[in-house]
Amino acid sequence: MKELAKWQLVSIVSRGLAMVLGLVQSFFILRILSVGEWGLVQLALGIGGALGIYQHLGLASASTREISAVQDNKEVFRIFFTSIAVRYVISLPLALGLFFASDYIAVKVYLQPDIAFYLKLYSAVLLIQAVQSILNSVIAGTKKFKQMFIYQVAIAGVSVVVYLPLVYVFRTQGYFYALILFSLISSVVLCILAFRPLNYEFVLPSMADFKRLFGQLLSLSMGIYFVKIVYTNWEKLGTNLLGLTVSAELLGIYGFALLYGKKLMSISDAVTDVNLPVLSDKFVNDIEAFKELFSANFNKIFAVTVVAAVAAVYWVREAAVILVGHKYDASFPYILPVTYAFVLYSFVNIIKSSVVIPARMVKEMILGFVFMIVFTVIFYFGMSGVLGQLTAMAYGMFFGAAVGLLVLILSSQAKLKFTFFGIKHFLLLFLCILFSFVGAYADLIVKSGFFAAFLLLYTYTVVSVGFITASDLHTILAKLKLR
Repeated sequence: MKELAKWQLVSIVSRGLAMVLGLVQSFFILRILSVGEWGLVQLALGIGGALGIYQHLGLASASTREISAVQDNKEVFRIFFTSIAVRYVISLPLALGLFFASDYIAVKVYLQPDIAFYLKLYSAVLLIQAVQSILNSVIAGTKKFKQMFIYQVAIAGVSVVVYLPLVYVFRTQGYFYALILFSLISSVVLCILAFRPLNYEFVLPSMADFKRLFGQLLSLSMGIYFVKIVYTNWEKLGTNLLGLTVSAELLGIYGFALLYGKKLMSISDAVTDVNLPVLSDKFVNDIEAFKELFSANFNKIFAVTVVAAVAAVYWVREAAVILVGHKYDASFPYILPVTYAFVLYSFVNIIKSSVVIPARMVKEMILGFVFMIVFTVIFYFGMSGVLGQLTAMAYGMFFGAAVGLLVLILSSQAKLKFTFFGIKHFLLLFLCILFSFVGAYADLIVKSGFFAAFLLLYTYTVVSVGFITASDLHTILAKLKLR
């Protein structure tokens, strides 16, 4: 438990530092570009990202699970090369298709001819980035967590250095020039980090090895691949659907809420970096210890994620004014539902990587994600006439994520016969969402007082219900004093 929590904490810190650098980069870019230009960037990224997800095949998570179970460096390389071969069989046609279809998509579908060139540049990004997640799976699967977390912070700093001058000089085109350059740098560094600890013992798989590994990877990866496609299209649903009917300025307003809310995904992403290899091994070898470890650990992650969401929504007006002025004030009504949509998805992500994938619950995983996107679409089209398009999309994402989370909770708890998400979790989350609304209406002094009182009450509550123990608090305070 302590070893898992230690690396999770390190992962959260590294992700947090990377997120701060990412926010700095994003808000400088938002200051440089107009709202309309930012909307076009978001539209091109949405189209390219929705298409790019089809190259993944779920290979990264499946490879991580398989690599974490082997000790032989040569077998690691066999798994890596098998995964890469499959990946590029998919990535190459996708990249070529996007390149040649970019003019049609830009002019005929979205009536935005400016994005045709951006989509051509993004097709190159698809080829460069295809290798990155597999390299990450080698690092995570061999449990080289220290190198992985240092990389996350360092590469975020490199991103700032790459993006800002290119966007400043070339504006929207510069964003995609930077994306290509940054992808190249990231891929080279990941190669070094992945292969140096393995002494560069490159071994290509034989045909027999390829068939064996292909079968092992494919049995799990196709389910992961499917839900990854669903998630990416769910995340891009707002920009892609709204882009058909609203102006670039309104798309930029919604894009800001999406950008802000998604940053909380850093917590669950950090946790899953560690949980997938560690808990996969634990599930296979000691199922009861797995249940106990995950339940206790999930309570802590839940408590941290929820309070981070409250802070992010509560202080959004002040943070936005400092970072981008009043340019995106119109996005504030959409930030609460979008942020909490990503909070709910964070829990979906943790359950998927920590329980569903180790237990190979492929059908349950697919069902949860299908419900998530279907109910988002139903809410959007059903409520657009009542709430307006942007509001309906923001709350549709929240509603869909809630349904998907509920499906995964009920199915995994029933199949594995243990409870990790109960009425205490739902009640605490509901009360915190209600409190988040206060930040929109109170002045700074009143807000500060309310927030201080909230933190005290929240800490007392999570300790009282056992999400965080007194021992955990003493450990944290002791470490803070040492520093």
